[in-house]
Formats: sequence, structure tokens, C-alpha cells
Amino acid sequence: MTGQALGLMLLALVAMLVCPTNGNTEIVMPAQAAGLGAGGGGQGGPGGDGGPGKPNGDDTEPSYDPATTVIIHIHGYDPEGYLSAGTFGEDEWDDNLQVLADMLDQPTWLEDSTAPNQIAATTYYGSTPPEYYSLTDILEDAAYTSIPQYALRVAKYIIHVLERAPDAEAVNLVSVSMGTEVARYLIEHDLEGLSSTRKITRWTSVVGVTIGNWAASNVPDYLIDLFEQDSPDIPRMDYAWIDESISSHTALNGPYYEHMIINQWIATDDDGGALTVLSEGEPNDGVNLCEDQYFWSSNTTLLEGMMPGRSWIHTCHRCIADSDAAFAGVAAMAHNNVRVTITLSRVKALDIHEGWLQGDGEFVFESRVYSPMAITLYGVTNPINEYLLKSGNPPMHRYEEGETRFPNTIMFDGIIPPGETRLDVNITGWELDDHIEFYNVWEGWNEEDYELGNFEFIVSTSMPDTYTLSNSSVELDLTATITTLY
Repeated sequence: MTGQALGLMLLALVAMLVCPTNGNTEIVMPAQAAGLGAGGGGQGGPGGDGGPGKPNGDDTEPSYDPATTVIIHIHGYDPEGYLSAGTFGEDEWDDNLQVLADMLDQPTWLEDSTAPNQIAATTYYGSTPPEYYSLTDILEDAAYTSIPQYALRVAKYIIHVLERAPDAEAVNLVSVSMGTEVARYLIEHDLEGLSSTRKITRWTSVVGVTIGNWAASNVPDYLIDLFEQDSPDIPRMDYAWIDESISSHTALNGPYYEHMIINQWIATDDDGGALTVLSEGEPNDGVNLCEDQYFWSSNTTLLEGMMPGRSWIHTCHRCIADSDAAFAGVAAMAHNNVRVTITLSRVKALDIHEGWLQGDGEFVFESRVYSPMAITLYGVTNPINEYLLKSGNPPMHRYEEGETRFPNTIMFDGIIPPGETRLDVNITGWELDDHIEFYNVWEGWNEEDYELGNFEFIVSTSMPDTYTLSNSSVELDLTATITTLY
């Protein structure tokens, strides 16, 4: 009898032990087998608790060598995924794997499943266990549903990949949409010991359900209508569920992030504006609010004491696979350790371009950043970062004429491609007179936003520096810092 056939028989046996309780499904089995006994899941899920604590393997040296780091792609939400009867935890093909493999010149699992730097993916949806699952694995899997179950399946798949690629020393997670919540659960609950042994050394989140999802938390019918399907996964993206089942939803928590290089790709095109209206003007990508896609704060130690990087791209949630800039960012994260941060540190308003009845000037500064090495290595000519006025993300500050302020707005913060010596930066300033969307500024008929200036300059990636830009309207300081992460 094959392992898969045995698994199906066991699942049928387990199903006989299921009893409904208040409309929920619970599995009747020993607590230890369910991961709820000693060393179990605390918050009703597998692995350790998601809150602060001391990792068991904190003397393990993390490895950052791309040659011995497997890349694991964690897919996003499928409204019909929970209905799948297919096999979970097996190798899964995704065209995105080939795009990344071509950029990095690394094999996919299909080309070499034993390579220590393979790019691999699985599906966490399905009801049939893979061949490599043991009886214990099958029973443990049957104890959970949705995010806890998906995270456990991904963790066991990662262990499976590491076992077949014995020279691999580390894991780079690339999570998309709800896959980011799955990854976060996996990390903070230390599933299969992957966090406490410091196997996960890189994590790139792309349009992630990082802190939850605003619509799932406030108007879940919006997601049901958008995807034309209800799903038990939607309540698991609620902020309150994350608070209860992972950890305080807006912050990095627990002891497992201190060695990880983390970057977050944030989509900013509101895809027609329905969620903008529903959320009363919050910037979004049509599915997530922009602020859902990144951590706001940290309650734990981080690598070099730095919050995860934030990279902005003006595309919609469901369009992200078409963004070559996002792929370039994932590729740079996989192969490099140099992080550049560019901050708008000082603004002096020389001319606010307002009439005497209009009051202070409403200033917004946007940025576009280009990488010459992204062109050379990946063929990407688009900006590798777009922090734009039309997305509603750059903050607005009010200035009196002649006033100096120190906004400390981060205009770029990310890992640059290997070998990069410069970034080409474009900063555009605006004084808003007619910008109701996102900024709620309207100063009368026939008024238009005024361009304060467009500045193009080169930032060296070899040393920190401050760049002063000026014209008749504004004087700006932009401060660049360079951090080598390992």
C-alpha cells in the first residue's frame, strides 16, 4: 500500500472521530498528537507560542550564503482553495519560479530537486497528504484548518526540501498575499523548529497580508464579492484573529527575527478605487490597505536594529506578477546584503505658492529610484521603487513661507542588486490645491496642484552622504545611509 493510500485511509478514520461543536469542527485525539500538549501550540495551533520567549537553538550560526540557501515560494489566497481534494505539500510549478530562476541563474526544483540553491514551491491547499508524510504527520495535520494547517504544511515541505538537498543550509521565504500570514505564523510559532534553529535567514513579503486585512476585519462581504466566493480563510485574516492566534498584529514579536533579512513589497494602485471609498480614503492596492502590507513596529530584537525594509510599487494587488521591478527586488534580496536608506531629512519652504487667503502650503514629496545594475543583471529598466503622490502614501506636511521642518520621511529603503555602485533618484515636490483623493485638499475652482520642482541626482552606494537640492521654491536635504547586514 502506498503512503498516499494509507494517508487517505487514516484521514477517513480521523473523519469518523470528528464531532461538530457550536458549528465548528473539532478533532478528537490526544492533545500531544494535536500539538496542544507539552511544547504545543498554546493559541490553538501547532508549534510554540507566537509571543516573546527565548529560542531553543539561539546558539546556531545563521547562514546567508545564496549558494546554499533554498528559496521557498509561498502562494497567496485562493477563494476555492479550501475545497481542494488534491495533494498538498508536493512540489508545485508556478511560472513565477522560472522568472526568478532566470534572473538569479539558479535551478528550480523541476531542474534539480537536490540543488542546495533550488527555487521551490508547494501548495498548502488540498486534502490528500504527500508520500513523505508519516502517521504522526497525518494526525497532526488533521487537527487544524486554515492558516495554522497551511503553515504546518509549508513547514513540513521545507523540511522535506532540506532533507533532499543535504548541502542546503538556509531558507529564503518569498511569500505573496495571504502567504505572508502563513509565513508569519510559521515563523512566530517555530513550526518544525525552523525559526529556533535559524534556518530561515531571509524573508521577502510581496503584497502581504502582513498584519491582517482591513476588509476581512471590517467588511468581509467586500472580499466575498470581489472573489465571488466565500471562504473560511477570510475570518483568519481578521486583525483580531491574528492578535489571538499569532501575536499583536501590527508588530514583529517573538525571538526569531533578530537574524533575518526582511523586506516588504507594497502595492499602491487602488485598482478602480472601490476599497478607497469603502475605507474612507485609505491608500490601498484593491485588496489590502497599504498599511496592511508592512509591520508598523517591533517588540523584539531585529538585525542591525532596523525595521524591515519597505519597497513601494505602483501596481495593484492582483497585478503584482506583472511587475518586473518586484521580481528584481526579490532577486536582489536573494543575492545581496547591502541595504540603502534614503531619507528626506530637511525641507525649507522658500515659496509656498499660496494666496493670502489660502493659508499654509500643503507639501508632498514623491520619489522614483532606478538601479543601473537592475538593468544589467535583470533587464529591468522600470523604477525599483515608486513612492508616489497618486498612491496617497507620501505624507503631507503644511508649511508657512520660510519655514524649515525635519520630516525624516523615508523615500527609499531596500536591498540593492549585487555590485550596485549608484542609484539614480528622482524627487518631485508638490504643493496641493486640488487633491481630494487621499489628501482631502481642495482650495477652490480652477485650482491645480503646483509642482515645486523635479530633482534628479545620483546616490553613491559606497558611503553615507547628505545631498542638498534647491530651487526657488524649496531647499531639501536627503540623507543616504548604507548598511551591510552580514
